[in-house]
Formats: sequence, structure tokens, C-alpha cells
Amino acid sequence: MTASRRPAPPALCETIPSCLGQAEILCRKIRGWMQGAGLGESCFAVELLARESLVNAVIHGNRCAADKSVRLSLRVGRKWIRLQVADEGEGFDWRKAGQKKPDATTSCGRGLQLYAMYAGRVRFNRKGNRIELWMAKARGR
Repeated sequence: MTASRRPAPPALCETIPSCLGQAEILCRKIRGWMQGAGLGESCFAVELLARESLVNAVIHGNRCAADKSVRLSLRVGRKWIRLQVADEGEGFDWRKAGQKKPDATTSCGRGLQLYAMYAGRVRFNRKGNRIELWMAKARGR
């Protein structure tokens, strides 16, 4: 008797040049991919966190260096959606950054708050140049 295997969960994996324009194009692709996969109810949170992570990777991680790239992996399981974004930068000390309150008068520094609001689990690699975000799939899907 052979065990039946479940099909692999849908995935979207992309590598883009370290450029904000390319990040925006990828976010639009994510939106279309999510809607095409019947995940429209989870689309806002995934696209928001993908955009925040991609922009951080381009600006802060790779310092907008055109010769560097950013990798994104989006995987869908039965209950969770996992988003992973990695850059080629030196990383940052996410432990210290998580202790600071964002300044309400600036337009940056709110990424960790967004992650906490929309992701059930947030994990950085030791170096701080890769983030993994887990979001619960919207019910009924």
C-alpha cells in the first residue's frame, strides 16, 4: 500500500534587483497571485507586510545598491501563510530595535509595529537580514 501524498502548497518565490520600483511590481504580482489562489481575504495583510519588508530590504538592508538583490518567498499552508524576505545587507540588531518606541513625528520606524499587528509570528535570522512572517489564513479558506 502506498501512502498518498498531498500536493505541495502553493508558493511564489522571486528574486528582484534592489530597487523600489521592482519591489512595487512584485507587490502587485503578490496581490494578483493571492487573488488567483482564492486568498483575497488575506491579501491586504500579506501585501502590506510584503511591501514593508521589501522596502526595508532595499533601503535599509541593501542601501539601494543596484548590484544587490532581494529574495521573497511566499508559501501557503492549510492554516498559515508564510512570507520570507531576505537581503544581502549587513543586517540589523532586531533585538535592540524591538525595544524602541517609534517616533510619531517621523515617516519611518514603524515596521516592527506593523509586523506585530498583522503577523502571528515574526522571526529574524541571527544576522538580521532575513525576516519570516507567519499570518493565519482568513477563515473559510
